[in-house]
Amino acid sequence: MSAIVNKVMGTMARAYRANVAKSLNSYGLHYEDCLLEKPAVLEAISLSSPEVLRDRNRRIKRAMDLSFKKKDLNDYRPDIVESATPFKKEITDLVQKIEEREEERELINKGW
Repeated sequence: MSAIVNKVMGTMARAYRANVAKSLNSYGLHYEDCLLEKPAVLEAISLSSPEVLRDRNRRIKRAMDLSFKKKDLNDYRPDIVESATPFKKEITDLVQKIEEREEERELINKGW
């Protein structure tokens, strides 16, 4: 029974991931650009390299402009859409380390 459920969930997950990738590519965004700005995410962004920060800001500004104009990135720059990597990880690992550090700090403060 669980093998069937896993297979169905895997198929649904791939379809959902493809749908998210299509939506992100239409604006030229990465998945990480849409993360909620929790303290850990904000700290990871501030600790990332200047190039990562610059590129992130450019993608977000371009996406806001495209959204305002109700346009698709494919209308302007199909070359970017073709070579897009919407799930590229630039700050995810750093966010995870910061969250683990905060969990450890909370446990230490509780006396564990």
